[in-house]
Amino acid sequence: MSFILDLHKEVSQITTYQDVTLGTMKWGASDSFPQTLVNFVAQSANAYPAVSRAAQFYKGQGFLGEDRIVTPTGLTLKDIVSIMADDYANFKAFSLHGNYNIKGKISSIYPMRIPVLRFNQFDELNYASKVGYHPNFGLNAVEKKMITNQPTRGNIKWFDRFNPTEEVVKKQIEGKDGKGVLGNYNGQILYYSEAGHSAYPISPLQAPINYLLSDIENSILVRKETSTGFTNSYLLKTSLSAGDEALQRLEEEIYFSQGARGSGKVITFSDLSPEEIGSTVLEEIGSGGSGAKTTIEAAILTYELSQKVITGAYLIPPVLAGINISNGFSGVDLEDAYGVFNAVTKTGRDVIEQQLNRMLAASEFADAGPIKIIPLSIEDKGAEQLDAEKQAEGGSEGSPAVARNPLTGRQEQALMRVVRNFNKGKMTRAQATDQLKNDLGLDDERIKVWIPEENEQN
Repeated sequence: MSFILDLHKEVSQITTYQDVTLGTMKWGASDSFPQTLVNFVAQSANAYPAVSRAAQFYKGQGFLGEDRIVTPTGLTLKDIVSIMADDYANFKAFSLHGNYNIKGKISSIYPMRIPVLRFNQFDELNYASKVGYHPNFGLNAVEKKMITNQPTRGNIKWFDRFNPTEEVVKKQIEGKDGKGVLGNYNGQILYYSEAGHSAYPISPLQAPINYLLSDIENSILVRKETSTGFTNSYLLKTSLSAGDEALQRLEEEIYFSQGARGSGKVITFSDLSPEEIGSTVLEEIGSGGSGAKTTIEAAILTYELSQKVITGAYLIPPVLAGINISNGFSGVDLEDAYGVFNAVTKTGRDVIEQQLNRMLAASEFADAGPIKIIPLSIEDKGAEQLDAEKQAEGGSEGSPAVARNPLTGRQEQALMRVVRNFNKGKMTRAQATDQLKNDLGLDDERIKVWIPEENEQN
C-alpha cells in the first residue's frame, strides 16, 4: 500500500465547501478529512502514541465528582472528559450535546465526536446557526454496517448551537410555527473549536502531515522488507520465445514473489540456444536498491525524524516521547518532564473545564460543578486507592486541612506535590500559594500550615 500525497489533497490543504444538496459546509474536498486524519493517526507508529499521551495529560488525574452519572445510558463526567480530551488532542476541538427537560434545564449531557459533525450553510456573515450529525459524512467511517447509510438532507440530524437562555430554548422548542413540542426537540450542541465559532478546527498534526504520511508508508515498507527479504534484480535466460505465455507467467511469478513494492527487476534474455544459456538459468545481478541493510537504516532515520516532528507538534519532552537520550535520564528528569508537559497542556485542561462547566451550570447537575481537573502526576496511585488508604488510617491525623474540610485522595495528592516542589526549591512561595489557593481552594490560614512563613520555619 502506497500513500501519494496528491490523492489526499484535503489532508494537505483544507478547504470548506458549501454543499447545497445536503445543506452543510463540507470539511475538505470530499468531506472526509476528519475521519481520514483519525484513520491515519491510528496507523502511525509515532502519531498514535503522541496523540494518546497528550490526551492523557488533558484528562489529568481526575476531579472531584467525576463519577456523577449524567446520561440515561450511564455515562459519567469522567467518561465525558475522557472523550473531550481525545478529540481535543486530535483536533483542538470537542463537542457536547445537551437535552432539555420541561423545566428548561439540561437533563443529559453527551459527548459528540468531531468527525461526525458538520456546520449548516453559513449565513451572510459566515456563521453557522446549527450543527448536523451523521455517522458517515465522508463515507469512510470505521464502523461498517450491512447497508451503507449515505448522508442525505433528510437523514442528517440537526441541533441548535448552545444557548441555555430560557427564552431562546423556549422558542427553539416551539419552532417557527409555535406548535412544537419538547418530544420533537433535538436539544443543543456546544461545539468548541480553537479556530473559531463557525470554523472547522486545525489539527496539531496539520503542519507535519507529510511526516505522518511518510511514517505510515515507511512502516509498510519495513514490514514488507523484513517479512519477504529485500527485493533483488535477476537475469532470466531461457530458450522460450519472447511472447510465450509460459515465459510471461514465469516472469510474473518471479516478480511478485519478490515482495516489497516490486522494486526488484527481472531482465529476460529469450530465444537463446542451450549453449548460450549455460549452466545457470536464473542469476542474481544485484539488489533493487543499495542493499537491505541500507534500506532498514534509512527507514530507522525516517522513523526518528518523523518522531521528532510529530511529537514536536505537541511540545512533548523527549523523555516522555521515548526519544533516545544518549546520556540517559534520571527519575528527577522524568518528574521534571511531567511538570513541563503539565504546563504545556494546562490550556487544554482549562478549556475542557470551562466548556463543561458552562453546560453543567445550565443543567440539573449544577451541584456537580464547577469541575477542576487535577494535573497528571508521576506518582499517581488513583483517587480510589488514596481514599481507601485514608479511610483505613482514619484520616490524616494532625492535618488541620483534613480535619476542617476533608480533601479527596486526588486533592491530597496534588497538595503534597505542591509542598514537595516548594521544599525542593522548584516553586517560589508565591507560586505554591497560588496553586493551593486557586486549585485546591485553601484559605490563607490553611496554606500557612503547609507552607509556613520563613520566621516560623526557623
